[in-house]
Amino acid sequence: MKKYRIEHKILTLAHCAVMEVKEKPASFEIEGLEFSHCDFNFRDGWKDSDAWIATCEIEAENFIDAINVFRARLNKLIPRISLICQSYIEFTREPFIVHDLSRDIAFFEYSQDVKSGGLMFMEKERDGLVELLKHEEIPEPFYHYWNDAVNASGYSAKLLLMFSAMEAMARKRNKSVFKKSINLYTKILGEDLATEIFADENGLRNRLVHGEYFNGDDSGKNYLDTVHKKVIAYFNKEVFSKPYIQEDVVSPQRHPFGTKQGGRCIVRRKDGARSFPLKDLLDDFDEHGFGSPERYEHVFDNTLAQSY
Repeated sequence: MKKYRIEHKILTLAHCAVMEVKEKPASFEIEGLEFSHCDFNFRDGWKDSDAWIATCEIEAENFIDAINVFRARLNKLIPRISLICQSYIEFTREPFIVHDLSRDIAFFEYSQDVKSGGLMFMEKERDGLVELLKHEEIPEPFYHYWNDAVNASGYSAKLLLMFSAMEAMARKRNKSVFKKSINLYTKILGEDLATEIFADENGLRNRLVHGEYFNGDDSGKNYLDTVHKKVIAYFNKEVFSKPYIQEDVVSPQRHPFGTKQGGRCIVRRKDGARSFPLKDLLDDFDEHGFGSPERYEHVFDNTLAQSY
């Protein structure tokens, strides 16, 4: 077994203000993890930082097992903190460092926010809008649900809003508010996916609405992109007189917030020290770029991943 030190960034609007330990202001320990505000001092307070750092030392066979154990603990704690702090808090797409304490190298997963690229609304899209305004088959609630889905940022929130948009179409076609049109879902999604999502008891939609959340069978499946593309294809084929909406858009439902870029690497400190403070790594990589940090160097050795 090896001992790993892990530090993970958490993006949040909550300011950590637990001051119980004089030597470690704006920090607390729970469930074996230490949470501390990313950038706090008594002169400036919390400054402009909207982040925490979670830290823990874990014994594991390898760094993959170590980070999995660590993130499982975070996955238990963060939703509970979210309820209590009543503020945005998210960690799954944030940077982290995994350091084997016996070595002078560390695994670093880096990410930074970037501005989202825009998409063109041209004459073809304008013509599609004109046609939609004349189209009475699609009910008004569909557009509002779909707009909310595009503007939302959470995966489950987006899916539930997209499912509600499709249900709005189903209600319109069946007249009865209680009867679901599996035929419409099948036409849009295909039989297998429609059953997987809208089956009465075991379908994803029903499970999410009734508190079961995602399970192991849902892992590795990008329902968001799949459902989005199938709904767009349905509009182009069945609603419009001709295809008005581009179907091969990269990263549909683009959002002005939460777009990331980055990479994974093995790093070594240029000064030879064996500590890897996540905040220092982020400051260096943010200032000098992923490929040319000033205080750290990339270690290119394929055998390291097998032995780390």
